[in-house]
Amino acid sequence: MENRKIIDKLKITNTEGKNQMDFLLFSTILILLCLGLIMVASASSYYALSSFGNSNYFLVRQLEFAAVGVIAMIIISNIDYNIYKKFSYIGFAFAVLLMISVLIPGIGQERNGATRWLGFGAFTFQPSEFMKIALVMATATYIAINYRKTATLKGYFVPIGMLVLVMGIMFLQNHLSGAVIMIVASASIIFASGIKIKAKYVIIGSFVMALMVAGFLIAEPFRINRLVAFMNPEQDILGDNYQAVQSLYAIGSGHIFGMGLGQSRQKYLWLPEAQNDFIFSVLGEELGLVGTVGVLGIFTFFIYRGYLTALRCQDMYGSLIATGITSVFAIQILVNIAVVTCSMPVTGMPLPFFSYGGTALLINLCAMGVLLNVSKRSKL
Repeated sequence: MENRKIIDKLKITNTEGKNQMDFLLFSTILILLCLGLIMVASASSYYALSSFGNSNYFLVRQLEFAAVGVIAMIIISNIDYNIYKKFSYIGFAFAVLLMISVLIPGIGQERNGATRWLGFGAFTFQPSEFMKIALVMATATYIAINYRKTATLKGYFVPIGMLVLVMGIMFLQNHLSGAVIMIVASASIIFASGIKIKAKYVIIGSFVMALMVAGFLIAEPFRINRLVAFMNPEQDILGDNYQAVQSLYAIGSGHIFGMGLGQSRQKYLWLPEAQNDFIFSVLGEELGLVGTVGVLGIFTFFIYRGYLTALRCQDMYGSLIATGITSVFAIQILVNIAVVTCSMPVTGMPLPFFSYGGTALLINLCAMGVLLNVSKRSKL
């Protein structure tokens, strides 16, 4: 397989020299972060005022995590990523324990009908946010260390087993969007490693994945309702299609140049989760086609620089890490945009750097620190 021949030529151990981090990638991350903070300020203002008496409630909290996250990103970007080989399995095991603890009555916290959060006082977070990075690091570590064993499909049993374990926990949490991220994260690393796989195994794997998705749909009737609603967009606009219709109202109202920053009408409690999963809809309403295309262009450039880092990294471990992290962000961006534009059924998928969520933003920026450190080993 051509991909494996290319990887065979990569240096499995680090080179002596270090390059500077990818400044273009670093700048793009900061631009996305700043744009995200601006949109959180706008999209959340009315809901924050009506619920907490302070229109800047969500912005202040997001700013706090953003400040800590940027500091953490800069620090992590200066830590040799090879050190994570020593701790990746421990981190994965810890993430598994956190995700299992969510399922224990009295420990996991419920929001919007789903129990996926852990909390300590006012501090809450989703363990799945930590798991998506932990799975990337553990999968990349195993393949890099045991690369010679992965000449056959049997050599991938361990990373596939890790994915199956995580998928099982996700099923118990009824967390379909999280499961999609985990599949993409793991699969991207496995394929990037140059796996040799026969067509029949691809068919079998696809069939198994289809069964798993079907299982998620059957487990929760509301998902089937959303699928039916998606196929009949003009029906039940006050029920299962409500979010989708309000999202289209917002985007359509923006026209070419938008209604102006801060001038969204849908954020006045018409559009549910305006500062979270549907923040891109508010962006479209306020900044119009020009703004949405511009942001999509920045996201595209970000993904391009991430995969370019992976492609040109001088050792296999760093290349796999960069592939996994970039894929995690790419699938979240793709699914979120598809949902808010009604190109796929509604599912809970935040938009990286934009959607409100302090711990998620902090974890994302830490992941960016790792990616930036990998870029120092890449000939960009």
